[in-house]
Amino acid sequence: MLAALLRLGVICWKPESLAEDRDLYWGIAKHLAAGHGFIEPTLGNPTAYRPPLYPLLLGGIIFVGGGSKLLAAVQIGMSVVMVWLTWRLARKLGLKSNAVLAAAFVAINPLLIQSTALAMTEMLCAFLLTALMVVVVETKPGTWQQRWGIGLFFGLSALCRPTVWAFAVLVGLVCAASLFRRSTTGAPHERVKTVWRWVAIVLTSGLVIAPWMLRNLHLSYEPLMTTTHGGYTLLLGNNAEAYQAEIAEPGVTLWDSRAWQKSLQEEWHRTSEFELARHDRDGGHNGNLRYELERDRWLSHRAHKWIRLHPREFTELCWLRVRRFWNIFPGGTDAGSLPKIAQWGMAAFFAIELLAAAVGLWSLRRDEWLRWWPLVLLVLSFALVHVVYWSNLRMRAPVEPVLALLAARGIVSAKWSGLRFFGVTLEPVKDPEFPSRR
Repeated sequence: MLAALLRLGVICWKPESLAEDRDLYWGIAKHLAAGHGFIEPTLGNPTAYRPPLYPLLLGGIIFVGGGSKLLAAVQIGMSVVMVWLTWRLARKLGLKSNAVLAAAFVAINPLLIQSTALAMTEMLCAFLLTALMVVVVETKPGTWQQRWGIGLFFGLSALCRPTVWAFAVLVGLVCAASLFRRSTTGAPHERVKTVWRWVAIVLTSGLVIAPWMLRNLHLSYEPLMTTTHGGYTLLLGNNAEAYQAEIAEPGVTLWDSRAWQKSLQEEWHRTSEFELARHDRDGGHNGNLRYELERDRWLSHRAHKWIRLHPREFTELCWLRVRRFWNIFPGGTDAGSLPKIAQWGMAAFFAIELLAAAVGLWSLRRDEWLRWWPLVLLVLSFALVHVVYWSNLRMRAPVEPVLALLAARGIVSAKWSGLRFFGVTLEPVKDPEFPSRR
């Protein structure tokens, strides 16, 4: 109820925010609801610039006659379920009575509250990743329910936010190392069983992602699993103008990213890659997706070239992105409309949460790592991606429930440490009259 009321209050305070189409998700959804396909709304061409799952959700809302009010109900519902899933996950991880504390961190989290009031992917991605972690930790290992559940929720998460693929890479490396270690000590049939479990997870994920890949293959002759947005995001954070405005002369040089994007588009139109993409399009190619793929590669090539030529500036920008990802003060246009007391309140919340999460991570015992390592890798994967790609506080929203769990674990650890400091024994003591009593 607390989670629902806080989110409802923010939506009622700024009801126009859910109808605002910052990333053209509503525009794509209207074409989907009308049966036109996944279409870029301004140009009317097939696109893979945005991940498909959130526009599909909005398209379903439009199809049944709903709008921003129905979206508000859906996202508040997801938030409430996410709070409950966090509580369940915390109990499974051994937090017991302090599981309510983890759920409370999610319920009052300003970043998640703000995400509920925006037509963007953060809320849906946080919900799906929390459900994925519940399946990983709570379901009996090795069962078909766990294999199918992991495959389903990972596939949906990847269709919502491609950053999740970095998590898959880290998990794959850890599992490969574990399998290699078992190959020298474990029984062969156990290794075979482990391999088949991962094959089942990969196949299930593949079935979820396959429609998006086949659609992109049909329109561009390439089975694109992610989006055509990565090159722009990489270049957005790694270019001379950004470095000049944000590090070399902060506050002196003003960087207008929209003007920069416009000049970049004009430069792209003068290149041979653009001519090739236009030839493919005008030559009867099925749609205009080839154009987006070539532009994405061109932008990515420009970013890689700038990084190679400016390693020191790139390192400084990476450190800036690290600070932004772990920032405690809200930023952007939304933060500017908040009263100062609200901004300081949000900063206090995030400072407490991140400090407690660091304590929780540090205090994890060896026997706890078997259950906690997927959650830690999830946070690490998002943090590593946004060291290189564009970053701000909003990029942290999908992993906030995991940080809430670590924060609750840290507060539990700090409480027991405080009791030990004041001489309170925490070890089980045998009663001589009743040996079974502790």
